[in-house]
Amino acid sequence: MEGHYIVCGMGRVGYRVIEILWRLGEKVTIVTQPAREEWLRAARERGCQVLIGDARDEALLVEAGLAGARGLIVTTDNDLVNTEVALDAKRLCPDLPIVIRIFDQTLAEQLEKAFDIRRALAMSALAAPTFAAAALGERVIASFRLESRLYVVGSLKLDERLAQPSSLNELANHHRIATIARRRADEEWQDSEIDEAPCAINDRAAVLAERTDWEGVAGGYDDIAAGAGSRGEILELLSHVFLPGHWFRFIRQIWDSTPLPLRAVFLALNLLIVFSVFVFHYGMKLSFTDAIYFIVATVTTTGYGDISPRAAPTALKLYACLVMLLGSATMATLFSIITDFIVTSRFLQLVGRQRIPHDGHFVVVGLGTVGFRIVEKLRLVGARAVAIDKNPQGDLVEAVRGQTPVIIGDGRMRETLAKAGAARARAVIAVTGDDAANLGVALETRSMNESVRTVVRLFDSDFAAKVKTALHIDAAMGAFSIGAPTFAAAVLYPDVRSAFILDDRLFIVLHRDAGEEWHGQTPAKLNVECGIRVLMRRTPVELNYTTVRRDQPLVRDEKVIAIVWRQLIE
Repeated sequence: MEGHYIVCGMGRVGYRVIEILWRLGEKVTIVTQPAREEWLRAARERGCQVLIGDARDEALLVEAGLAGARGLIVTTDNDLVNTEVALDAKRLCPDLPIVIRIFDQTLAEQLEKAFDIRRALAMSALAAPTFAAAALGERVIASFRLESRLYVVGSLKLDERLAQPSSLNELANHHRIATIARRRADEEWQDSEIDEAPCAINDRAAVLAERTDWEGVAGGYDDIAAGAGSRGEILELLSHVFLPGHWFRFIRQIWDSTPLPLRAVFLALNLLIVFSVFVFHYGMKLSFTDAIYFIVATVTTTGYGDISPRAAPTALKLYACLVMLLGSATMATLFSIITDFIVTSRFLQLVGRQRIPHDGHFVVVGLGTVGFRIVEKLRLVGARAVAIDKNPQGDLVEAVRGQTPVIIGDGRMRETLAKAGAARARAVIAVTGDDAANLGVALETRSMNESVRTVVRLFDSDFAAKVKTALHIDAAMGAFSIGAPTFAAAVLYPDVRSAFILDDRLFIVLHRDAGEEWHGQTPAKLNVECGIRVLMRRTPVELNYTTVRRDQPLVRDEKVIAIVWRQLIE
């Protein structure tokens, strides 16, 4: 066989990749351990060759036509197996483009550099930014990191503010974004190379932007990340000092963490103190203001002596002695509550645990590889998160617990969600490995507070679309459907940073040097002759990428971000 692609591993990732390749009209050979029968049947019906066995068997790779293949994708769920298969294939065919699935990103970078693996990708790392963005309420299609900066491919709905420029080209220049596609009402996405077409209210534009520029045009992280950076931290500190709301939340946090018996004693003592105000008001003929002043001075053992029960009846003097004792007990109880809060907070820090935020946080249910990455992404943008997982011995639980509160329990149970403050959270993200459990989490959250945003992970893309509409889930997505396009695109093209599907088109984001091949070519000419749209460019002396002018020639030492698309068939 020649001119085909080999996919090793037909799990959920492998099947999605195979599906994209055959919808692109490519020939595919599959090497897999026994897989789901319906997937195997569908692959054979599409004309794929299927070999059942261990991909680490070199004879099986040779039988799959490794020597004549155009590329190899290894997508089992075991990093060591994927690495071994890739190294065997590289030894047999040194020039073969290889894409592998690797969770450990440090190992992935080393494999790419040391063994010339084209791409080593983690499904969780590809999917997590999209889940996090969905929880933040943004319409993010894809995202990728480039030279320490985060770039976002997002969908903008043109409102009165964004539709002010007369064309998408003007919109892009005004907001420092690059337009990729446009969708009018009840139509499919179309290539936005027709940039001069007038903008219309309620049109949608798919755009590429650096994260800060995306925030400026779409909003999103601004209220979350106000505390990120030194300036933000100072502003946040000042807001905590001067805004009463922060003091109220702080007092509420202390009270919530106080043991019940201590709360009961403190409340009982304060009720007696309030009662004493009335006793001295009537017994010593004091005004309410003077009675309150006298009680506070007595309870705090200040004792100015300007008001004294010396001339009061004997019974009132004895009661004043009782108030003095009550005051000492009350202050001792108050100090105990504060000390308990400080000591508990310090202890939690020492053992790597965190307090549950009171409100405005994000609850992530399921600390698998995707959940772990989502918590990381939320923390990077300064968002407060709480994680829930059933297994206290989970591989990633301790890794998260050092910086994020972790609740051990079933996320479908109201009690567990209540411990995590789900009813007061900004969003709940359910990403366990069980679709039913994820739906259960979302529905239980809805029953607690309908205003909380719900995001669920569902493996079946068609089912996800139905659930979103029928059960009023804010976002239902599959990690594999988010990440699979990048796996498929990476074996088709070098220099792939990300890929995504809009309607029946696979859009592929490339990052490369202009080089001799594109030197002197204008972006307009490249689009007409090669079907490649240059979106952004950066010269060696510039720090940031800027949007391109269609008639300005490229220079060999420039770096460019470009996009190419291919039609998917049914």
